[in-house]
Amino acid sequence: MFKVTLFSIFFLFFSDLKAQENCQIKKDKDGIKVYLCETEDSPFKTIKVDFEAKTTLKHYAAGILDIDNYKEWQYSVLDVYTLTQISNNELIYYGEIETPWPLSHRDVVFNLKISQNSNTKTLTITLKQLPNYIPHKTGIVRVPSAESKLTVTPIDELHVKVRYILQIDPGGDVPAFLANLFAAQTPWQTFYNYRSRLETSKFSQIEVPFVSNY
Repeated sequence: MFKVTLFSIFFLFFSDLKAQENCQIKKDKDGIKVYLCETEDSPFKTIKVDFEAKTTLKHYAAGILDIDNYKEWQYSVLDVYTLTQISNNELIYYGEIETPWPLSHRDVVFNLKISQNSNTKTLTITLKQLPNYIPHKTGIVRVPSAESKLTVTPIDELHVKVRYILQIDPGGDVPAFLANLFAAQTPWQTFYNYRSRLETSKFSQIEVPFVSNY
């Protein structure tokens, strides 16, 4: 069975992502809705995810910055580690993602940033792919472009609303129609895992003093 598993690592953003139009819901289960939307100038669909979680903004941000534990909840991640710590809310990390035979595994180098609106308290978590930040590895396809945006909006002190948007070109030999066909399951599984982790008190111990809860 073909699975496009490389979407699991792309849990973040880019500020130039446009509002999504022509979206169709592809998976609606356990309160997590996954949509596939038309992407301008690309055959690959844009992924949009909406859900709510019982957690705080600090816990959500701490888990996102806890790169070493991504393998505990991100689907099909083989290896992940920090390359450069720029500040307490920005870093660059490497991730290798498993893809089924006969496809080559993919890897990414992401610039991750977290910011917070001082008025609304909404968190914006962004990722931008840096394809040439480190040398390419033999036998692994470097994803040529990916950008995503995750917004986490407080509902009250213990509940948040999350929206995630991802645009990606997986590169290499992944046909667009197959990527689009299987694009909904992996982001759903990743967010289900992360929400469960947050709601069962498996919180990261990373300090996030720059984030206010409510």
